[in-house]
Amino acid sequence: MSVAGVSFSPSGASSGFLCHYPHLSTDGWEGCSSDGSRSCWLRQRRRSTNGSLVGYDINTNWLKFIQYTLDVSKKVISPTGVPKEAMVFNGQYPGPKIEACWGDELVVTVINLLPEMGTAIHWHGIRQLRTNHMDGVAITQCPVARGSNFTYRFRVTQYGSSWYHSHHSLQYGEGLAGSLVLYGPSSSNYDVAVSEQLFMSDWMHDSAFQRYKDEKDPAVRGASVDTILLNGMGAPAGSATASSDIRSSHRVITVVPGKKNRLWLCNGSVGTAFVFSIDGHNFTIIGNDFVPVRPYVTNSVVVAIGQRYEIVVDASANTWPSGNYWIRTIPADGCNRFKTGYFNSKSSPPTTPLDGRTGILHYDTSVNSSWSALPNTTTAVTRFDCGDVDLQKSLRPVIPWEIQRPLNDLALSTFYAAHQTTNDTGLGQMGNYAHWLLRLDPKTEKASGHQLHHPFWADFSRPTLLNLANAGTDPYKNVLRYTFNPKGGFIFMVIDGALLPTTSAADVNNTFSFPPEAHPMHWHGSDVVILGQDDQPFDPVRSPGTWDIHNPPRRDTVTMPVGGYVAVAFKPDNPGVWLIHCHIAWHASSGLALQMIIQGGGDDDDPNQMIYRTIGQAAVDSLAAGCRAWERDRERSDLKRMWQSDDSGI
Repeated sequence: MSVAGVSFSPSGASSGFLCHYPHLSTDGWEGCSSDGSRSCWLRQRRRSTNGSLVGYDINTNWLKFIQYTLDVSKKVISPTGVPKEAMVFNGQYPGPKIEACWGDELVVTVINLLPEMGTAIHWHGIRQLRTNHMDGVAITQCPVARGSNFTYRFRVTQYGSSWYHSHHSLQYGEGLAGSLVLYGPSSSNYDVAVSEQLFMSDWMHDSAFQRYKDEKDPAVRGASVDTILLNGMGAPAGSATASSDIRSSHRVITVVPGKKNRLWLCNGSVGTAFVFSIDGHNFTIIGNDFVPVRPYVTNSVVVAIGQRYEIVVDASANTWPSGNYWIRTIPADGCNRFKTGYFNSKSSPPTTPLDGRTGILHYDTSVNSSWSALPNTTTAVTRFDCGDVDLQKSLRPVIPWEIQRPLNDLALSTFYAAHQTTNDTGLGQMGNYAHWLLRLDPKTEKASGHQLHHPFWADFSRPTLLNLANAGTDPYKNVLRYTFNPKGGFIFMVIDGALLPTTSAADVNNTFSFPPEAHPMHWHGSDVVILGQDDQPFDPVRSPGTWDIHNPPRRDTVTMPVGGYVAVAFKPDNPGVWLIHCHIAWHASSGLALQMIIQGGGDDDDPNQMIYRTIGQAAVDSLAAGCRAWERDRERSDLKRMWQSDDSGI
């Protein structure tokens, strides 16, 4: 039986996977992404009266117009040869690749089979435009109770590569993460798409919850990991050694010689930024996060936690005899912490036996088809610092944003990544350690009366989305309110890693420190443009004069440099409750987060009602039903000790 509509298999998709548009006629429309025309996606078969072809391509802003089931369970796995009871999707790590096409409605049912915890799944980088209730975090839903399920349903209005992961406590550090691929056009032509995403991650041989104790221990002051993985496979410790089959010891990515090969990169770590490179190769960046960018050529790229890149590798050169090249995912200096100490690329010998040669690029030719020869290649990359300031300035979106003056008071939207010097007694039993947080400048607090100097702390049983009327009354909920504005305009925000020079120690009462660390900051519900990014502290007088307002770089995860700041702007055009948080899992679990409510304006009798009108009563009822199931579950004696943990819940 024939199926109505236009269908085609996108380059790089799994066997049998199709992009399907049932509302389009095959007589009038066709898929148009091909080797020589990657910027095209869908087009009419016949030209219009003025001779042009109408369709959807890389210059289309939004397309306004596939079902999966994920079991969440425990399983013993051994990605590095060391057995560990992990949390997994459908019995595997990383979880199964979820695929959809630009314009699809994606439907994923999550079934919680964990014996002692709830769960919630976040779709990283998905804007969830008008579907705030599908964001999968503690401020939008109660945890999915044990033995229960929750169906996430949202429209795919973006395209590119990303990941999905648990956003409940430290679960994604236990293995609950997988690839998410949304097929669409590209800003540069390529010949072949490699279907496997290069999923970089760190790994612990014991529990992430156990390692979190080190974050809370004042004698240690930082959680650590053991090793690094590429697509769930660990590299051997020390120098790579010969293997009878290189596929048994390293992740092998096969490319076609003489062709331009498209690859996706993603960092799904809990605490490590990586410098990605391929020996002997430059590559062209054509997308970051879900934003197509003008092609930019480089030989390495810093991939912070949560960031993604779409790259094209020109495999026309094959100068090494083996036809194999090392893929390197080197932990970035200053942005890693391993159980054996910080990895430092500049020390000789390295400070740990860690080997960053985690994968192999293999040329598939009749001459060099051997799977027994490890590469003998070397790297030309010399910079391994975790700062990505220079790179970000070079990545310009295909669709430009011109930034107007802010709609908000910048002083009330400038936050400092701080660490408490004493335990947070305001959290009672859960505050028996020093927490990370985002806080306002003390002088701003005094002048405005708006206090924001506590770690974020979720209430699993009372998500903000279902309790908008009382949002902000709890000082540990860190609520910001901005007015919905669909007609243009931007909210400006600064995240600073150092105390202002004009702020004295007396203003903070010696209860906060400002450690010089980089923080990968992730915005839910919106892309942000990078106005400014510097390794020097923010100066409210001089810094704004240096900011980029003409099509600045744009993405959803941005690094705040060590000891410096990052300034961003975003459109308040997506009603709902959205998280802003550091994506270092230990920092987020310790409270380094804010939540912002994009609500109705002054003309509304109740600004909160605009959010409920947007998501609809059916969504509210579904969330409420999930909370009732969670309440019933947490009252069971075997869960009472688990439901309220000593981390923030995100």
